[in-house]
Amino acid sequence: MQGARTDDMGVTVRDAVETDLAGVADIYRHYVENTVATFDYVVPSHTAWLAKYRTIREANRPFVVATLSAESDQHIVGYAYLGTFRAMPAYDRSTEDSIYVRPGLGGRGVGSALMAGMLDRADPQNVRQIVAVIAATGGEGSVALHSRFGFTEVGRLRSIGHKADQWIDCVYMQKDLWEPSS
Repeated sequence: MQGARTDDMGVTVRDAVETDLAGVADIYRHYVENTVATFDYVVPSHTAWLAKYRTIREANRPFVVATLSAESDQHIVGYAYLGTFRAMPAYDRSTEDSIYVRPGLGGRGVGSALMAGMLDRADPQNVRQIVAVIAATGGEGSVALHSRFGFTEVGRLRSIGHKADQWIDCVYMQKDLWEPSS
């Protein structure tokens, strides 16, 4: 595990621990209940978050959280992880990223700090490809964030998800950790 790192905006990114999962779940709950950023309809249980966390950590993949130095209680203001892209063995070194920031904190550098922290911890020995699947409706900020970190758009699935009484496109972006950044 890598230590915490605080950036110029006062955002500290560190490896998540099991006790962070309540804060992670609280952030994700907002996105499930109020947005189309995730296609989940049901908020995952604590048990589901614990299983996901353990699976990611056992695979030696990053799961990071962010706090703000200005926050006296150091509560979680965002999280990011590299999860499974597909379960078949041929995809073992391909991952799908997830990055969520507490509502109201966009534009404060939390997403960038999380992305940097997650990428710094991604081991090219067990991760080659990172795929981002971004809901096109309201996902402009996520597309811009991924672009800043060297992800390129590789496709779009039209009307692939249905939530909040609308059909939603997904933008696919990809970063190859084995290719040098340009």
